[in-house]
Amino acid sequence: MAARAISQGRPVSARVQGVESLVEDLTLHDGKSLELELGIALTDNPTLKRTIFGADSIDIEVFDPERRLLRHSLVAEKWDVDLDGLRFRYPGGLTKSGDNLTLTLENRWIALLREAKGPKRVDRGDGPQQMTRAEFIKMLVDDACGKRLRFYCPQLHVKQPIKNAEQGKQAKSEAKENRAQGLGDVGGLTVKGIKATKAQIEAGDRALRAAASHNAPFRIMVALMAALMEESVLGDAASNWLQLIPSTAAESGINPSDLEASVDGFLTGYLPGEQGALSYYKENPSAEAYEIAQAVQKSGAGAGSNGAGNYGPRVAESREWVEAFGGGGLGAGGGARDYEFVVKKDQDYWSAIKELAREVNWRAFVVANVFYYLPEPELEQGMVRLAIDGDLLDNPESGIENVDFEYDGNDPVTEIEIQALVRQWKPPPGSVVTLADHGPASLGFGDAPVKADKKEQKVGISSNRKAKTGEGRGRYVVSSIEVPVADDPAQRMATIKAHRATLPLPEPAAASRAGGSAAGDLRGAPEKVATIIETIDAFDRAGTDYLWGGGHSSFAAPTERVDCSGFWSAVLHAAGYLTRPVTSGEFANVLSRGEGEWVTIYGDAEHVLGKVKYPDGTWRWAETDPGNPGSGPGWVPESAAHWQGKTASHPEGL
Repeated sequence: MAARAISQGRPVSARVQGVESLVEDLTLHDGKSLELELGIALTDNPTLKRTIFGADSIDIEVFDPERRLLRHSLVAEKWDVDLDGLRFRYPGGLTKSGDNLTLTLENRWIALLREAKGPKRVDRGDGPQQMTRAEFIKMLVDDACGKRLRFYCPQLHVKQPIKNAEQGKQAKSEAKENRAQGLGDVGGLTVKGIKATKAQIEAGDRALRAAASHNAPFRIMVALMAALMEESVLGDAASNWLQLIPSTAAESGINPSDLEASVDGFLTGYLPGEQGALSYYKENPSAEAYEIAQAVQKSGAGAGSNGAGNYGPRVAESREWVEAFGGGGLGAGGGARDYEFVVKKDQDYWSAIKELAREVNWRAFVVANVFYYLPEPELEQGMVRLAIDGDLLDNPESGIENVDFEYDGNDPVTEIEIQALVRQWKPPPGSVVTLADHGPASLGFGDAPVKADKKEQKVGISSNRKAKTGEGRGRYVVSSIEVPVADDPAQRMATIKAHRATLPLPEPAAASRAGGSAAGDLRGAPEKVATIIETIDAFDRAGTDYLWGGGHSSFAAPTERVDCSGFWSAVLHAAGYLTRPVTSGEFANVLSRGEGEWVTIYGDAEHVLGKVKYPDGTWRWAETDPGNPGSGPGWVPESAAHWQGKTASHPEGL
């Protein structure tokens, strides 16, 4: 697992790199002191931020009334800074506000990825350029950073197909959002000569979407539809979609009434060692669609004709379904149109990597000269680097000052914040900590105190039956560490945030041949706009109820109940704009006045709402609204009555 790999091949450090250093330790790569070289007067201690949600960085704020730094030659150059075994790069940019200048240095590996530009494009599909998402990201990392930066991804060569109804539902929802391929409101389709019902069209769409996620060629998709029509009339005659016999269903573990699971079995083989449509067609590329269906289904009715007598009559109708769906080259042997992995012209590699990771809710980050790309559950399965309980907190030598969290009785605790002395803190970003003796924050299964079996060296797993009384142990992934780079390291405190792992999303379905940007496509949007949209999406999916005053004691997570201003405070904070939650009437005072190019907030003393633009120019609106579940936060239709008369403002730069 990834967290375990962080410590493989090297002794586990007594602390996290960088956190113990002083500002004097910030040195240019040639050994010169940064502070002396620039002649700077810091207005505050620089802050080191290490995170799995982006690039490690150091923000340096300088008081420069005589513009000495502003005129310095180094301001216009790129240079590297070393700090306690870490290397950061100044990319040649700053922010000026009055007499203060802010320089942001970021992890040098990430800076190299930012310097590399597209275009690059490959298909997720068959042929010599076949690549998984992880393989494409590794290619970008290797191109920009060479082999000096090791790439770690346990699922590097594994594609992520749609295998069950839950994944299929998610893919369907995303397809509607992104205007991706699908049957939609298609007319004229028939099943055995009779006009298809709405339910049959929905079933056909789901089946073809699942097949597309496996990169099934056109002829296999036709074979699948022919089998579904013949075996169950697309669900109209039977709930057993492909007429799996009970013994096969039991041995394979396939629920025959789960359409996506049945399609997965058809494509990959119902039983271990049994040939599915994909492997059969690879060995028999000239096989007709009805022959493919017969080879997989082994139908008694088609045995004498090799499928021509039973599945053959369904092929013409099936071709119409696949063509309407947009799947495959429309020739007899064409392969399905594939989802493309893209770095656009002049787009930097790091922005592209973050977009690719965000689409499937994976994490891309660097720790100790290793680039990690993996889903959070993979991180969560890593070895525990610190087990926090009452005994540890009561021990002054532990360095753990406090553990804070929020719990309202309705939603589980998803994030904890730890204050700890930097010298004692050991777990790096992406590693695992557990928490006991903290009531609801200890809910869930995690690592109990070690009761090792000497033969098998097994670690006991705690039960959560008593977790509500604080006797369980919650498991959290360290998401960020922030610490001032100044003062006495022995007394300096770090702020560590850790959260429960979130589930990855399935691979998006293959793109439509129609082309054009889509309302749900974030490629081309500024990074902060993409973050705002993703955060609103998370609130919208959670479907939590409205709560007056919710989200103001601290920034709310998407699973927490909020009011209108708590919702937009959390959204803008996620994009780096707010340091505290604000009320609806305050947005115009803390943001830039007027409508924005990408984001506009409308607020008064009673209510706040906002709109966000997608790269294709489509605007979407979001607020807490009676039309949403529980009147909670999420996307809403535009309503002029809601925003007219309110003061417009926008985040700076958007």
